[in-house]
Amino acid sequence: MKPRLILFKKEVGRNFENPKTEVHFVVIDSNLSNDYPLNFVCVLPLSERLHSGHSTFRKLFGEESILLARKLLSKAFSKESDYEIKLEIGKRLKKLNQEIAVRDRISILQKSI
Repeated sequence: MKPRLILFKKEVGRNFENPKTEVHFVVIDSNLSNDYPLNFVCVLPLSERLHSGHSTFRKLFGEESILLARKLLSKAFSKESDYEIKLEIGKRLKKLNQEIAVRDRISILQKSI
């Protein structure tokens, strides 16, 4: 499997004067097909759900899921030109990096005990 992240914006809500835009984070397998949704694997969950065993992303990629999520988000951030999408990627990366740092500190503390 060769996972890649696809990002797209979707306007939601019924307020035509001030529509809300959501950014969707979709993980694809670029070995399956070049066309979405034929290559769809799963949705990239929010960082707090990456730790959950209920996440399809976590089930597919196991212990490597957090590092893979950071890699996919970092790569997408460097390539993205849309301001709104880049802002959402940045939010997710920041939260994910904070969680990784906390997890690493806990791991170090547990080893020292």
